[in-house]
Amino acid sequence: MSQFEQLLSSTQVFADSNLNTRFYTAIELLAQIMVVMPRATTVAGLQQATGQTPRMIRSILSTLSKDGLVGRDAKEKDAWHCRDCNGVITLADVYRCFVEAEERVALKAAAQAADSAEAVDEPISPSRSSSQQSVDLLMMQVKMTVNRAVVQQLEQFDLSRLRGLATAASFRSQHARPRVYIPEPY
Repeated sequence: MSQFEQLLSSTQVFADSNLNTRFYTAIELLAQIMVVMPRATTVAGLQQATGQTPRMIRSILSTLSKDGLVGRDAKEKDAWHCRDCNGVITLADVYRCFVEAEERVALKAAAQAADSAEAVDEPISPSRSSSQQSVDLLMMQVKMTVNRAVVQQLEQFDLSRLRGLATAASFRSQHARPRVYIPEPY
């Protein structure tokens, strides 16, 4: 098991492992982008920093760009930047990006299935019983409540903290002077 997989498994937030991997990688990518703000960072630089494939990085950045969290740099090819350097990006914003992306995929798949069923003239499956519909409604309410609670918790974590930590660490490393060992008096 790679170091990334070990860390990811120990920080599993969501039951859906695909969502968890994409969410975790998105946070990593945003952290790398925020550290170099206001400059843009390239996919190659993000690949080197995170160890992810360029395809995965572009996919995640594309998802984040649909909700306006990141944008392509106009001057540099295959480079990305945060859209709002002074804005606050929370973990809830990132979570919403992926939830909305999953909803878009589900709607597209449902539309394609309906189109293919109409084209083949398949009979539509019989409607669900009232008890099955009640269970569906209950599960939908549970999902909405859980998602609301998750978003409320994720809104507490702002990614600009990472930029401050990186700036403080680089400042300390640049301005630190080597010190000779001074033994403490007895």
